[in-house]
Formats: sequence, C-alpha cells, structure tokens
Amino acid sequence: MSTDVDLYNLSPTAHLLIVGALIASMPLAWVWWRSRHVRAGAHASEAKRQRYGLLVTVTLFLTFDLILFGAFTRLTDSGLGCPDWPGCYGAATPLGAAAQIDAAQTAMPTGPVTTGKAWIEMVHRYLASGVGGLILVMCLMAWRTRSQRNTGTTESQAVSGVSPWVATFTLFWVCVQGAFGALTVTMKLFPAIVTLHLLGAMVLLALLRVQQIQVQPAKAQPAGPLSMGLWVFLVAVFVLVWVQMGLGAWVSTNYAVLACQDFPTCQGSWWPAMNFAQGFEWWRPLGLRSDGQPHCVRGLDGHSLCASLVGVCGFGGSGLGWLALATDAGLAYDWQFAMAGGRLAVVNGRVQCGVRLAPGGCGESYWRRCGDGATAHGCDSACAPRSLRYSIESTPVMTSNVDHPSVAAPIATMPIWRQFYALMKPRVIQLIVFCALIGMVLAVPGVPSISELQLMGIACLGIWLVSGAAAAFNCVVESHIDAKMRRTSWRPTAKGELSNRQTLTFSALLCAAGSLLLYVWLNPLTMWLTFATFVGYAVIYTVVLKPLTPQNIVIGGASGAMPPVLGWAAMANGVGHEAFILFLIIFLWTPPHFWALALYRVEDYRKSGLPMLPVTHGSEFTRLQILLYTLILAAACLLPFMVGMSGWLYLFAAVVLSIGFTGYAVALMRHYSDALARKTFKFSLIHLSV
Repeated sequence: MSTDVDLYNLSPTAHLLIVGALIASMPLAWVWWRSRHVRAGAHASEAKRQRYGLLVTVTLFLTFDLILFGAFTRLTDSGLGCPDWPGCYGAATPLGAAAQIDAAQTAMPTGPVTTGKAWIEMVHRYLASGVGGLILVMCLMAWRTRSQRNTGTTESQAVSGVSPWVATFTLFWVCVQGAFGALTVTMKLFPAIVTLHLLGAMVLLALLRVQQIQVQPAKAQPAGPLSMGLWVFLVAVFVLVWVQMGLGAWVSTNYAVLACQDFPTCQGSWWPAMNFAQGFEWWRPLGLRSDGQPHCVRGLDGHSLCASLVGVCGFGGSGLGWLALATDAGLAYDWQFAMAGGRLAVVNGRVQCGVRLAPGGCGESYWRRCGDGATAHGCDSACAPRSLRYSIESTPVMTSNVDHPSVAAPIATMPIWRQFYALMKPRVIQLIVFCALIGMVLAVPGVPSISELQLMGIACLGIWLVSGAAAAFNCVVESHIDAKMRRTSWRPTAKGELSNRQTLTFSALLCAAGSLLLYVWLNPLTMWLTFATFVGYAVIYTVVLKPLTPQNIVIGGASGAMPPVLGWAAMANGVGHEAFILFLIIFLWTPPHFWALALYRVEDYRKSGLPMLPVTHGSEFTRLQILLYTLILAAACLLPFMVGMSGWLYLFAAVVLSIGFTGYAVALMRHYSDALARKTFKFSLIHLSV
C-alpha cells in the first residue's frame, strides 16, 4: 500500500454527497408515492403522521442493512480498501483510483488494498451517505411539524408524537458515526475506534427505533406499569446485550477469534493460559501493546474467553426471557451462541451481527402487542408461551378429502419407495443441489477436469443425501401441521402412511450415508458444514424458529443459503469470500421468495397455527417487506461482478432479472391478487436459477 496518501482529501466530497442524495432519493420517492393521497382537513394530519412513520421505518430497515454491510466490510478485511477519506485516493470511486489500487495490489496481492476491497469499502460509504440523507430529511420534517404546531395549524395535531429534538440528535449522531468511520480508516483500524464505531451504530439504530415508537398510535402503548422484577430483568438483559456487543466488537477488531480455533474449548483446554491485562489494554494500535511491542496470543485469548462467558450468560438469560415472554430475543442469543462454533468468519460475523440487532425489535414486540388491549385474543396470540401461542384448537381441521376435493389423491397405493422418496422433497432438493453445483463450478478455475467432475458428482450425491435427511426430519416434526394444510396434507407422514420411527430411521441413514461420503471422498470441512446445515434447517429452523416467530424464514434462511458454500468447500477444501457473496444472494432472496408463497397460502398457514408474516402482520406489511428485500437483493446481485467473479453477461442477466423481480414486488404492493403472488413466486425461482 502506498505510504504517501493524504489521509483526508475533501475534493471528492461533493461527488459523494450527490451519490448519497441519489441513494436516498429512491426510498424517499417510494415513501412519497406510497402516501401520495393526502387530502385536506382531518385526514391530512393522519397522512403526514403515516408518511413520517413510513420514512422512519424505511430508514431503520436500511440502517440495519448498513450495519450488516459494515460487518461484511470488516470481516472481508476491506476497512482499508481505500486508505484515505472520504474518497478513494482522492477520487469519488475506485474507477478514478485504478492506477493507485493496481500498484498497491501488485505490491501486496493479498494486502489491505485490492480492487474488490476498495469497492466494498466505497459501497459502505455510499450507503452510509444515503442513510445520512434520509435522516436529514427526517429532521427537516420533524422541525416543519413543530413550526406548524406552534402556529396552531390543524394538520399537525395528529403528529404531536414527533419530537424534533430526538430527530436532531439522531442527525448529530449520524455525523458522529461518520467521524468515527473516518477515524477507522485514518487510524488504521485502531481497535478502540472500530469498537466504538460499532457501538455507535447500535445507538443510531436505537434512536431510530425510538422515533418509530413515537409515531405509533397511542393504543399500542403499554396498558399498565411493569413490575419491579420485570424492570430489573429488562435492565439486566439490556446491560448484558451491550456488554456482549462490546466484547464481540473487541474480539473482531483484534482478530482474536483466531486465537481459539477449536470449539467449545480453546487450544484444547477449557481454561487456556491468558493475559487479561494485555487482552483488555484499551488504547493501543492494532496488534501492538501501548509500549509498541507485539500482542501475544495469550492476551487475545482473554477476549475469546470473556465473549464466550457472556454468551453462556446470554444462553441462560434466554431461558428467563422465555418465561418473561421474550422468546424471540432468547432464541436470537441461542442462535448466536450456536453460530460461534462454526468459525466461518464472514457469514458468522454477519449473522451474529444481525442477531445482536434482532432482540431490540423482538423484545419490544411484547410491549406493543400485549399493551394494545384491543382484544384479549390479540394479546394471547402474540405474547403467550409457546404452548398457547397461535392456538389452533379453535380452527377447523381437514379430516378427509371428501370435504376438500382439491386435496391430492391418497397415496395408499403408492409403492413404499415412492413414499420415502416423497419425504425428501425432491423438487426443493433439486434447487439445493443446483446451487451447490454453481459453487463447485465457480470454485474451479477454467474448465473442470475429469477428476474434478467426478468430485462434483460425489459432492452432489452427498449433499443430496444430507438434504433429503433434513427434509424427512422436517416431515416428522411438522406432520400435524402438514395434515392441516392443503398443499402438504398428501405427505406420507401427514396421512399416517409412514410412522415417525420409520421416517426418523430413514433420515438418520441418509444423513449418515451422505456425511460418510463427503468425509471420505471429499474433505472433513464439507462434511461438517453440510451437517451444520442439516442441524440449522432440521432443528433450529423447523423445531425452534418456525413455530415461534414470524421472522423464522429470515433467520432460518441462513441454512437454505448454504449450498453454494458447501459446493465451494467441496472443491477448494476452504471457503473464499466469493462463496459468501453467493450465500448473501440466496439469504436475501429467500424471504421475498417464500413470503410470496405465504401470501396466497395465508389461510393454510393460519389454520396450521404457524406465525408466518402474512398471518401475524397482514398482507400489506408482508408486501412491503418483499419490496424492501428485493431492492437489497438487487444490490447484492451486483457484487459478483464488482469483485470480479463474473463478467458482463452475468451483469446483464442480474440487472434484467432484478428489475423483473422488483417490478413484480412493486405490482404486488400496488394491486395485490393471489394470481400475481403466484407469478411472483414462480419468477423468483427463475431469478435464482438464471
């Protein structure tokens, strides 16, 4: 990396502000279009409140994604991809700094400055400037409302919950965040600065959440005071979350996760040799003590151990959280703790970062839903323990095909082997194996040789077997649910044609055969990753997440996004950043794909008792989520071209398909119909495959 770079070069500032304004203009235009029917009189005030609330919600969502992309930037070691601020070698884009970047990359091919890392770093800055623009507009709207209120205009009466001071402090705080972002680069990833930058992002997210709560209808406020015991519990969980986030950031900024490469032990010991004084020396450069000497590994072990201790506390706290009706937050901690054993830096870092943000919204759901008081059923269904949540005793049950002639014909006459084959959900597994095959092909430079093609065949077979095992296990767990849904009531487990013992034995044999195949003929990494995916889908998603939270498909989508990572590991005996880009694309594709299906199958899910998003939050909110996810997905689909994985043909296909998917999402948002939802679902399959 060149050493004569000016740390601060403000010449590209105007260009960056223009890019930020363009990015902010897209959600702003959508917000204004969405609330365009503003009429005079009493309805105008309500429309203004809804417009402001919608803008806050969109900004909150994009800030959440910005933090996740910041984690991606950090974990791909792209923080110094452009070693100056706010531009890149004084240019507004890496294109203008191609000569300097090429020189730095030639000198250090795997160093901090490469073309891919420069683009990742600058995209993070572009997104941050766009979020800053949205917050500026929010602040201006809040003060305009304040001036109207002071003049006594009728329009502002229903927007009395909007606080211009909170909006102003949020604007101030995002500027502070920008300053910390600059210091992160100019101080060369100084651990304390990077840690404070992350914690500051959490504060920004909380400020936006406060404003979102302010503009909610008054009826959604808590119905009564909380008990002292619950207050103490909430404060303790709040402190624990911040301690955990701080320690997690400290571990990441010091690369301390590499000090313990086994799990749950560290260097083969439950209590390895550590140096806490060095590990928690606060103000020092990256990798150096305050006296300029290199940090020893024992000092970094302290970080990992302390983070693990906090994780254990979080695991215990999740049990208390469940008893206190905060199940979503508790599961988030448990999932994060489980992910700690994976040691996949990029994907684990992004998922853990997102999970840490999730409890803020999940815990608050108890206040919003149970405090409504509008109906007793609303409170019970939203906040009761799992055994009572979304009760299905009062819903009609499909008892025969006579009552529902559209149900598929009985399968009693099907051969036994076809019944077992049906348990494997063959159409779903075909897509899984196809995505894994894409990862395999991309992991092999040039045209695959005969031996590589043989390895691909073995890998596809092993992944197919383990995926089929997970699907069969899913059929056992959800047999009572499948019996109540039209599209799944034909399954052998739902019809009682195969017993649970038969299905579990079949699942275990498939999993064992596939794992053995991957371990012996490929490599242990692929086997363990595939088995972890099995656990993620069959246990964490099916048993835990799916019946408990409407965000099940988002969090559980991580297991569904793993196939290209598995394929990459099978051929390369390792996982590169390219594989995680493919993971990210499928991870973001899954929610709009599945929610489109859930929209026109909403009655099935309501009867089954599953808390799918269209059931718990309604069609309009689900369609909004589909649109937002397709927009983020469109940006993620550009990453393979930006990092040099794919060429112009891919870029053309990605742009065209993303425009098509977004078009369907917009059409769904404007004029919903079941037929359009079906078309959106089918197009999502074409989008991913092509």
